[in-house]
Amino acid sequence: MKKSFITFMFLLTAICSWAQESKNEKKDPIPPIIVEGTLERVPENTVIMMYGRLGGSDSYCFGQGDTLRNGKFRIVYTPEMPTDEFMIAAKLGTSMSPHSLIFYASPGTTTTITGVGVHEGNWYAKSDNPKQIEANEYRAYLDEKIPGYWDLKRRDDWVNEEDDDYDSVKKRVKEADSLYVEYMIEFLKGRKFSSVYARNLFNVAIYILCDTKNKVQKGKAAKLLAIVPKDEEKRDEFVNRTKKILLPKYEPIKIGEKLHDFVLYDHQDKEHHLTEFNGNGKFLLLEFNSRTCKGCMEHRQNDVLNNLYKNHSDKVDMLMVNCDAQYFWDIECKDPNKYGRDPWHEWNDKKNAEDIMQRYGTETGPAYFFVSPDGIILGRISDKEDLKAAIAKYFKI
Repeated sequence: MKKSFITFMFLLTAICSWAQESKNEKKDPIPPIIVEGTLERVPENTVIMMYGRLGGSDSYCFGQGDTLRNGKFRIVYTPEMPTDEFMIAAKLGTSMSPHSLIFYASPGTTTTITGVGVHEGNWYAKSDNPKQIEANEYRAYLDEKIPGYWDLKRRDDWVNEEDDDYDSVKKRVKEADSLYVEYMIEFLKGRKFSSVYARNLFNVAIYILCDTKNKVQKGKAAKLLAIVPKDEEKRDEFVNRTKKILLPKYEPIKIGEKLHDFVLYDHQDKEHHLTEFNGNGKFLLLEFNSRTCKGCMEHRQNDVLNNLYKNHSDKVDMLMVNCDAQYFWDIECKDPNKYGRDPWHEWNDKKNAEDIMQRYGTETGPAYFFVSPDGIILGRISDKEDLKAAIAKYFKI
């Protein structure tokens, strides 16, 4: 599910780090959450991991896991801090699933998870928590309107170009994602505002941004923000992030345009500007990434980056725009070994990179921009594309 992938990339920016670094005062113990379930057609011994949400940010801290045996698992998890929102995902071997299931549960209660296959979008949660009951209404509506949607998304995970049905699957997924947006917009029209409403509207916005790119859908979805109470506009993070997607402060920069300037800071807290690379006779490889995003760093093509720096630093400057929140950036500045560090430039704007990522049209990392010596954007790619080939194409090396 697209929402889960996007969330998983930058919500894992805080796995355990926040809890380990913060020094909370001792409080009354929080009753544990019991999560138990039965999953069909999921490989035996798959580890089912549960995460708890941390405070007012879309970040989750590692909690507890259980190994799937005979299709069953049981997790007893005590949250780090009061919350009723959790995430569950599968660990397949050494790799975490790119998806997750968001569910709601009250401390001291039991939640039941059922599902088929390794795509968490095809799993269901059941509990007495009012938010979960509301979330299941959204899910039931979608299942009625697009039967087999999650089975199709699961097939999309595994299909490759050598498969006979590759083109057919990709076409059907694109059509189904567009239907997802249309149906969810219609469903949201008749509902009252709630935190579940806000999260589902955010999901719609992500689909529009990353998949459909449909301006008509974007306009319809933007109108749904009208029922949001004024005091929730800043308090609810999903409302805030949805507004930035549907009613952006910046339009994404286009290929052929000049590098747009932003103020950034290095590890010594020295102020820099993106445009200071212009006119120095070198190309620029501009990377957007997050060091505390485990998935982002795992998929990073480090060998290609290291080779570029080692062999072509006379022709190419390299800058990683660090998209971590200032809390983690401060840790990284103090301890270069905490999350790792490269020998080339790495800067952070101390503003969660919201404006700069919006201006450069990237919601996930890694993403790479190729810039000419005079500051013209020559091209961009995502982490799934061949970085080495792109470097050869745009930098002629």
